[in-house]
Amino acid sequence: MDLHEGLRRIAVRGGDLTEVRTELDRLLRRVVGYDIAAISTVDPATLLWTSCFVTGIGHEGGADRERIIFDLEFRDADLNGYTRLANAAVPVAGLHQATGGRLSEAARYEPLLRELGICDEARVMLRSRNGCWGSLTLYRCTPSPPFGAAELAALTGAVSPIADLFRLTLLRAALDVAEGIEDPPGMLLVRSGGEVETLSTQARTWLEAIDDRGRIPSVVRSVVAAAQAGNGPATAALPARGGRWVVLHGSPIEGSADRVALIIEGARPAVLGQIIARAYDLTSREREVTALAAQGRSTRQMAAALGISPFTVQDHLKAVFAKTGTHSRGELVASLHTRHYAPRVAAGAAPSPYGWYLDDECSI
Repeated sequence: MDLHEGLRRIAVRGGDLTEVRTELDRLLRRVVGYDIAAISTVDPATLLWTSCFVTGIGHEGGADRERIIFDLEFRDADLNGYTRLANAAVPVAGLHQATGGRLSEAARYEPLLRELGICDEARVMLRSRNGCWGSLTLYRCTPSPPFGAAELAALTGAVSPIADLFRLTLLRAALDVAEGIEDPPGMLLVRSGGEVETLSTQARTWLEAIDDRGRIPSVVRSVVAAAQAGNGPATAALPARGGRWVVLHGSPIEGSADRVALIIEGARPAVLGQIIARAYDLTSREREVTALAAQGRSTRQMAAALGISPFTVQDHLKAVFAKTGTHSRGELVASLHTRHYAPRVAAGAAPSPYGWYLDDECSI
């Protein structure tokens, strides 16, 4: 089966995050092939892991393996770091390719990869036009061959579709807890001719923000037609009243030839979770600097993104370090993960399509 066709089928079939990742694992094993996989979601504001799905290896020793990976990542001390990949032109990298076959050059080889018999590792950061939503870490064990250029290219071509699949899955979950989200998404069921069969209260609110004349905007029919064309989930964004943007996501419904499900939401940036901001009494600017530090941005990149001087960025970082009780960027990110993300992952908290978790306040 073609990888993109397989991803389209998973999107149409739907299911919760566990079901989607199970199907994705089956598909990738057939198309690319590997022995062990870790399929994770990340908070796009900080690139910190919000959940992880592991296959091909038992759970015993999993905490130690994560500790090794996280320690190296937060210290930016190893090849093909996740944060670096997320900011790279191509967010896919094979370890065999990066080391010329000398995997022992990677700091994680001795404490992690060697005892598992790993002969190659492919890391993929799942980013799309609206952020980074997850990561894939795929391992091949001896006597399997390393990942070839064609296989890494296939993964590269699937980065955005898989990222969009993750976000669509998270959006569907958010429909069930709309009362906990400020300006929640809404759902429409639309027939191929453009007739609206079902319309939630939230969807009506968003449609009226686009056109308040009591009619269904033409963009609905356009997204329905695109979704039914068979090229995968369709997306459209357009301006609404009040300077906001509204985004529509359409996907066919499995078993229905003439109905399309549309999720409609307000576009919003990924920002540092309010739970974290309140925990440390961070100002708005300090939240922005903290998020950019977690994303691996340099001082100059932060300054350019925020429109301030590098010296002002350093002043804000010093204030963040003082409030969080940390002394460096790596320590700051490690502290955020240990104090705020790891406990929620361990408790099975549900990741949000807006960053952070559905179980906590998701407003921005």
